[in-house]
Amino acid sequence: MTQNAILFIPDISGFTEFVHHTDISHSRHIISELLELLIDTNTMDLELAEIEGDALFMYKVENQVDVLDIEKQIEAMYLAFHTHIKRYEYQRICHCGACSSAYNLKIKFVVHYGDIEFIKVKDSKKPYGSHVIQVHRLLKNDIPLKEYALFTENVQPVNEQNKLIAEYDFGTITFSYNSLSHLKEKLPEIEPVPNDVPKHKLFDVTELVKTPMLELYEVISNFDYRLLWTKGVNKLEYEKNKVNRLGQKHRCLVNKNQEVEQTTITKSGSKDQLVYGESTTNLPFIKRLSGYFILEETENNDTKLQVQVFANFKPLGIIMKPLIKKKLKIAFLENLKELILLIDSGFSTKK
Repeated sequence: MTQNAILFIPDISGFTEFVHHTDISHSRHIISELLELLIDTNTMDLELAEIEGDALFMYKVENQVDVLDIEKQIEAMYLAFHTHIKRYEYQRICHCGACSSAYNLKIKFVVHYGDIEFIKVKDSKKPYGSHVIQVHRLLKNDIPLKEYALFTENVQPVNEQNKLIAEYDFGTITFSYNSLSHLKEKLPEIEPVPNDVPKHKLFDVTELVKTPMLELYEVISNFDYRLLWTKGVNKLEYEKNKVNRLGQKHRCLVNKNQEVEQTTITKSGSKDQLVYGESTTNLPFIKRLSGYFILEETENNDTKLQVQVFANFKPLGIIMKPLIKKKLKIAFLENLKELILLIDSGFSTKK
């Protein structure tokens, strides 16, 4: 039995080059985040038929088309997509190729309308038929823009100014397209990197680590490796399918009974330095504790690693400052020692 349906594909452009020329782990996480975001930004109650690499194939059984609803859906997804991309530009802490070039990713939309049938594969029901083929073929077209919304003549009357007629293996189809560049004016402002370092500097220690700066930064900032070099942490809870960035929270179980929530932070450094930090606010006697790892490349392609720890104290904490300082320094130095031992053992994130 055939039914009429809106066929809707948001497609991330620049995906292939992005994956081939960047860190594969982080590029996978970034694309996953963006696709999840598009799925969650579903104002039309579209059904998800398939995740197709860098695109989503969505549909809605409908006997008539409301173009205004479709345009609102496109705007919502476009703004969510580019707001997220801006966070990689302004709030990222990772300097790998994927995180530093995510702002180059674009998005386009292809919208078609026609009759479909459904094919059942185990427990899932998927659209099937010639119009499904057509909407996918339309992803390859001669539109001279990187970001656009394509509407076939089945969706709305063709805009003569942006009209195209294309020949595909299924025949000829007429469509028009709209630029999406005007929507960038509606993007929200993204907060800059915060630089509010706590008042009291507890200690500052520097070590030479015999590994390239970016490799060491990945070991320190990627939670996947954290339990390899931190002592006293029994469990680490974090979002495994997301790239660590400013404001990201993770939860540690320390010494088997104390749960500590930490937030990823940074602070200003010189142009040759990378700075990664974490802050927590739920410690006895301490309002806020912030630890920073400051990395700088040496002439021998090794890394000068500086660890700085700052705190703001609660009233009784000032009295306890010497003892707190001593205990924290021991803990941080033990972790630093474990980190260096891990690197010296030949560990690499590339393996």
